Amino acid sequence: MSDVPPEKRARTEAAVDVAKPIQFNRGFLDEQFISKFRTAFTNEELAQHTNVESNGCRAEIMAQPFHTGRLHSVFSAEFLRALRCELAGLTWHERANDLYAFHQTDDLALNTNTHIRALRTYLAGDEFVAFMEQITGVQLTRGHLDLAAQRYKPTNHLLCHDDDVQRGKLTRKIAYIIYLTEDWAPGDGGALGLFAQDDCGNPTEVVARLVPEFNSLGFFLTGHSSYHTVEEVTSDDRERWSVTGWFYGPADTYDMPSSDLPQSVMLEPMPLLEHTCDPARWINADYLKPQTQAQIQDSFVEQSSTELRDFLRADVFTTVQSEVATLWASSTEQGPAHVCKYLKAHATHEAAPVTHELLQFLQSTQFAHVLSSVTSLDLVRASQQVRRFDRGHYTLVHDQALDPTGLDVVLSLSPAEWIDTWGGSTHYVADADELLSVSPQANSLSLVMRDDGTLRFVKYVNHTAQESRQEISMLFIEDCEE
Repeated sequence: MSDVPPEKRARTEAAVDVAKPIQFNRGFLDEQFISKFRTAFTNEELAQHTNVESNGCRAEIMAQPFHTGRLHSVFSAEFLRALRCELAGLTWHERANDLYAFHQTDDLALNTNTHIRALRTYLAGDEFVAFMEQITGVQLTRGHLDLAAQRYKPTNHLLCHDDDVQRGKLTRKIAYIIYLTEDWAPGDGGALGLFAQDDCGNPTEVVARLVPEFNSLGFFLTGHSSYHTVEEVTSDDRERWSVTGWFYGPADTYDMPSSDLPQSVMLEPMPLLEHTCDPARWINADYLKPQTQAQIQDSFVEQSSTELRDFLRADVFTTVQSEVATLWASSTEQGPAHVCKYLKAHATHEAAPVTHELLQFLQSTQFAHVLSSVTSLDLVRASQQVRRFDRGHYTLVHDQALDPTGLDVVLSLSPAEWIDTWGGSTHYVADADELLSVSPQANSLSLVMRDDGTLRFVKYVNHTAQESRQEISMLFIEDCEE
């Protein structure tokens, strides 16, 4: 897939036979430009978007939510086109996990291609490093530069994070992006989104965007306040190309302020309810037969997971689906953005009587007994959420928001057919290995025993999704006294 017309691509590929000089726009090195830009960029009171022009050079500074700079027409356009041709010939690796999905080259530090080497040499050289120090007021360390190229294909994305990474006595100081895609439009997606923060330092929502622009250099200071995202590429036939990396400098000695996650992020499993109700009122009768339960238990003990299709009685499922559909108007969005994004609903007896009673049953000792019959687990506590994942929703693995080990129980209220390419599946991982993925299927109860070291996340739901993932999500905890 390419967003370059064939005739233009042919001309560009032919041009790479002759090396193109890098030709950094020398006007940016003029003392007048440096002074004007640095004065604005380092002004902590700067509150408005600011344009900086001098000697024909154009730049801008986005003041909110944190200072982000962009230089326009930075290099020779012909050099960048030749650079892109060299990059196209490299091996690209698909990178995908809870946080991102894109394609990337290996580190370009030792690459010997003419234009790649020229870019690496110039960016790491004293002239450019000194220039970045001058316009940002940040001390950088020579000889330490990360450089790689990325291609974001349709539905690719990079979710909320802060780039705050330390490497020994050095830390990332400045993140930079050189855009290589021509004629990119806001409607194509792929913008660099910048997050505002709440009073606790947690990211809330994107309040400013940097739309990719060919031959521009975007940059910002990294740290615990630089939460950002590469928004999903929503074009059906274009790719977002860029070269990105970080400049390093001495690690700060001050203590980083801690960010307190909202209590809603961590659901506290509660003791089970003593709720008197015949399970046959709710559950498909087949799953209440001892022979069926014994077969399911044998499979679960071996696999640590199982999926029970058509779990609720058909009439119950239809009613619950209908009731839950009315709850989303008063739902609340869960966050913060570097942990999760989805909707949570509260089912009252007045608004959804059948769903309310079902939820009580699902958190009862009676339902725990049913689960024990198919898992052999002695369950004593549980947490519960009614939640919906729309386009752009997800959960991330976060060190401060890890679920306790236990039995994950998810009753899917999603439509009958869920397409895997929409995203929205639950992934179980340990270290770098994916152990299991579970896609939502209507009226299916998934059971997964999650041990120490096993993590889970709900994959980002992309813009092609035609439905929402809806579910009752529960976590059951075993009796720790055994």
